[in-house]
Amino acid sequence: MPEPAAHDVLASSDWPYAPPVVHEDVVYFAAGREVVAVNGNEQWSRRLDTEVCGAPALDPSRERLYVPTRVVQTSNGPDPAPAFVTVLSLSDGEIKHTFRVGDRRTYGVSLAEGDIYARNATACVKLAPDGTEQWRQPLNPLIYDEYNLGDSTATQITPAVTEDGVYVPDRNAVVKLDPGTGDERWRVTVDTAYAASVIDDAGVIQTGHQETVAVNHAGEVRWRRDLHSRGAAAVAANGDIYVIAGDLHELDAATGETNWQAHLPSEGTAAPVVTEKSVLAVSGDVRAFRRDTGGILAPDRKRWEFAAVHAAAYSSPVIAAGQVFVVGPMGLIALASEKSE
Repeated sequence: MPEPAAHDVLASSDWPYAPPVVHEDVVYFAAGREVVAVNGNEQWSRRLDTEVCGAPALDPSRERLYVPTRVVQTSNGPDPAPAFVTVLSLSDGEIKHTFRVGDRRTYGVSLAEGDIYARNATACVKLAPDGTEQWRQPLNPLIYDEYNLGDSTATQITPAVTEDGVYVPDRNAVVKLDPGTGDERWRVTVDTAYAASVIDDAGVIQTGHQETVAVNHAGEVRWRRDLHSRGAAAVAANGDIYVIAGDLHELDAATGETNWQAHLPSEGTAAPVVTEKSVLAVSGDVRAFRRDTGGILAPDRKRWEFAAVHAAAYSSPVIAAGQVFVVGPMGLIALASEKSE
């Protein structure tokens, strides 16, 4: 991951909260009431009747883009305001479907074998590809008044889906649901769970505003840490776990102990991104850290820092098509390793 030397604003937006998704060098970016597809020049743009409220997901096999959306509550509007997953064509942005999944807002959506899983403020739901509801498991809004923590930035909470279970945060808990029926298999307490559950080889990692907990697939706690984070963890291929909790921490998968930590100037709800050799984090600027420094005489942990853009700490960076994409007040930004001629 070479150090960036320049940046390009690919699409403008006012304070977006959700990261883009990338497929075959096309970047799909959803913010406000608009979805755009960009590949050098803009390919298409689609205006929505509803507001984007979560990170989109791609299904290349069906040529579909799934965008969490909501109706903004007004004094004369519906109460509760509905939450949706809006389905668009990858090729031209045509709106194919709008599936209502619950109330208030849709935190995130994920796909598995064509089925659609969405965590909204009131439930986790599973839909067939045509939108037919397979099951619905009621859940609580991720709002913690005692910490003045609302759900306006809960925009990257996608259900973690395996053949064995669907893992989602509930209020003060991580929950495993049966993928076939939606029935609750188990529930483990996690103080102020506020980010997506993340699967690793041994089970699931659930971060929280007041603690981070690792649980195995049977629901037994592997370890607990007094490590406060509103962003999801990231897991490397070798099992190392990365959490932004004030600083960036690398955790041992078996014990949860911190192997090393590196300073970040601020934190939000963005998860770090792990490559073979680096960890990328946004915290106002964009920083890359070496996962392995190779001993006492090795170089500093920080590989590079790029401060020429303001990267919102509420949207995880994306590495795709040989580039790094971040989101900030200006909109969607691509970091380039070489300056353009």
